[in-house]
Amino acid sequence: MDEVAVRLRHHAVLEPGAGGDVTDEPVSVGLAPGGRLVVLWTARASAEATRTRITAPSGVSFPETRMSAEVSARVTVHAPGPVEAARIPRLTVSHPYVQLLPAGRVLLVGTRALWRPEPEGPERNAVAYDADGQVVADGVFGDGIGGVFTTPGGNSWVRYFDEGIFGNFGWGRDGAPPPVGASGLVRFGPDLRREWSYSSDQWGSMWGAPALNVDGETAWVSYEKGEPIVRIQDEQVVGWAQDALSRIHALLVGADRVAAFGRDHNYDLLQVTGRLADGRFHPTAGFRLVLPDGSPLPDRWRMFSQGADLHVLCGRAWYRIGLEELP
Repeated sequence: MDEVAVRLRHHAVLEPGAGGDVTDEPVSVGLAPGGRLVVLWTARASAEATRTRITAPSGVSFPETRMSAEVSARVTVHAPGPVEAARIPRLTVSHPYVQLLPAGRVLLVGTRALWRPEPEGPERNAVAYDADGQVVADGVFGDGIGGVFTTPGGNSWVRYFDEGIFGNFGWGRDGAPPPVGASGLVRFGPDLRREWSYSSDQWGSMWGAPALNVDGETAWVSYEKGEPIVRIQDEQVVGWAQDALSRIHALLVGADRVAAFGRDHNYDLLQVTGRLADGRFHPTAGFRLVLPDGSPLPDRWRMFSQGADLHVLCGRAWYRIGLEELP
């Protein structure tokens, strides 16, 4: 399939804004409802403390689950200019995801969480703050989190990678409960309690869910195994088979039209648009994203999708494109 070069649109540059310091570092960036980016900033000297790791006797390195140093942070919301949303006097979760909740609350979720027997119990790695940085709610989202996206109604869709599905850090062994993310995809309510977990006899269980698009209250996901394209709307699961890509990293969705970003069966990058019909995804065109000046994307970049809109971060440069702009 031939590829067409499609130029991204430059949208903004992420800056800490008033009240911050130009040397502050963004330690976490999330795509919040309404196409806004939400950013967690710390002082440059503190940034490394938010992503510390421990090395097991075997030599394998794992992320720390809790902060081992006292670090304060700011949260800004970009639409596209920055507005301060919260000041957090002391971070507790390590390797955090950042998101927004209704009523001006900020949600931080730690990537990893230990399970310990009572009286300690599982680590509460989901923490909601008000604008003053006071904790207003917390919950257990579990271990092995690969992504968090909130909805306008205050729900949180959470995808998990393999350790969060099959168990590690104490979960799912020696009498411990199954991992919170055993299904691969979980929706938590505004009170940060688990409300719904994925299950599909037709499309099979998840081994990992690299692609998650949350559009309003509806979630779209593609996952190992089989890489189907699945929509969850009002807790009803509808899916479409596909064999064009061996792995899908991101999806753009609009009615029956979809753009899929992933890899082909030779593991080369592949970006295609197509139609959902007759229970399958039918690719119709290939494309390749480039920067506004036509140059290739840098080696390191991040991609977020929400409905039919794609957001790409290259360092602090924020680019966008819509499904209607793709071939």
